[in-house]
Amino acid sequence: MSSVRVFLGVPLTEQLQNAISSLQGDLKSRIRDIRWTRPENLHLTLHFFGETEQENLEKIKVSMLSVKRCHRPFLVNVIGLGAFPNLRRPRVFWLGLNPQNQLGQLHRDCRRALHAAGLVTESRQYSPHLTISRVKKKTNELTTLGSELRQQLVGHLPVDRLTLYESLLQPGGAEHIPLFTIGLDNETDDFR
Repeated sequence: MSSVRVFLGVPLTEQLQNAISSLQGDLKSRIRDIRWTRPENLHLTLHFFGETEQENLEKIKVSMLSVKRCHRPFLVNVIGLGAFPNLRRPRVFWLGLNPQNQLGQLHRDCRRALHAAGLVTESRQYSPHLTISRVKKKTNELTTLGSELRQQLVGHLPVDRLTLYESLLQPGGAEHIPLFTIGLDNETDDFR
């Protein structure tokens, strides 16, 4: 049986992709040896499944539909620059999302629905963020830059749909292909 590498996420609007791309352009002169996330690949991950059997895709779709019944669209602010594990030893640069309470509830409801369908999800604590780059090799401490940009509003993310993506690993970076999209507005579902 074949498997696919998939994750459940929230797509970004073109306007937000453009705003983040502009910020990345500004940061390129200040941060070296970084692999920047392509704007069309930017997304908010809710659950990463990794390699998943094809038969489980239908279970994920059913779980997405059950979550749709208990959530309405909402808006979060994309604000501030941070890094994992921290700005003194950055490996991944990200933008924060605020407020996080509705995102946390959406994540928990997805997890509950996925578990009810017999699917396993990651057990680590959910930390909603948008990954904008990965460090290729050790870089200098960037706490000053982080302090400068901690409160910078980059844009707004409408959380109005859930998408199951296939992630194809390519030499130039991953390509994310939407498989199913569920609209939280009760109108925009796309099952390919």
